[in-house]
Amino acid sequence: MYYPKSQITTALYTSGGELLLRNSSYSGYYYQTSDGRYFSNKSPDDIPTYELFPINDNTNATSSLSPIVPTNNPNKKKSYYLIRGIYSVIPDSSQFAPSPPTLISPQPTEEDYELGQFIRYFAYKPSTQHTLEIDKKEYNQLVTKSPNLQYELYSPITLTWVLKGKRQNVFQANGNLVNLKENTQNLPNFSKYFRGKYAQYYRYGKDENLYSNGKEIRYTKTKKPYIGYYHIHPEKGLMVGRQHTMEAHDYLELAPTGSILNPLPPTIQSGSYNEPTKTITNTFGGY
Repeated sequence: MYYPKSQITTALYTSGGELLLRNSSYSGYYYQTSDGRYFSNKSPDDIPTYELFPINDNTNATSSLSPIVPTNNPNKKKSYYLIRGIYSVIPDSSQFAPSPPTLISPQPTEEDYELGQFIRYFAYKPSTQHTLEIDKKEYNQLVTKSPNLQYELYSPITLTWVLKGKRQNVFQANGNLVNLKENTQNLPNFSKYFRGKYAQYYRYGKDENLYSNGKEIRYTKTKKPYIGYYHIHPEKGLMVGRQHTMEAHDYLELAPTGSILNPLPPTIQSGSYNEPTKTITNTFGGY
């Protein structure tokens, strides 16, 4: 079997109780291939090397009692290992071992944000209860059982992820969706992948999540400077908080700064102050 070097994890170590060699517990260094096989020593370059078997799956534990000897060709390329057999040339692609899915970090598009949601793709490995986020191409490869991918080891999963709305509602909607998927499709620990980040990729509206440093905005009632997040309600104007909620929250207003759009109150010194008209009481007699 041909394995690219990227599909072999070398220099692993077990103190015993995990792997079997000739029906005995094996302790020491070992390496693992991408299709879930284990071999003694740090890498295929170390000889002799024997195939190992997990203790909880030892049905074939005696099937590999002879050492597996790698090629001694000094011109062998170091970008791959030849675990079984000796090849004088690099095998053709039909002999390549299938690759594991590739972890990605997706990014919603502006069209996704306009729509308010986007599709996320995952590969779930039942044997380890481990989840990887993958792209649509690899998801389709798992669905169609492409020989280029380890489709026998992973289950393809999709989620429709909510992007906008009230932040708390988005958080709850995505969390509920993950838990529903985990329970209905029998995916133990699927929710652990998200680490409680159910508002990931969320985006506030243009008049939300604004911030005041206290220099231009103040409380309407007390006239004290306001420092913190605020939003602009279409009817009520500036208000405390990142978003509008049904709970009571204070009104805000622009503090006078002397700008054209937000001038200071007129004073005598500014020249725009009008002296109040004095009321003169008539003291003369008559009616």
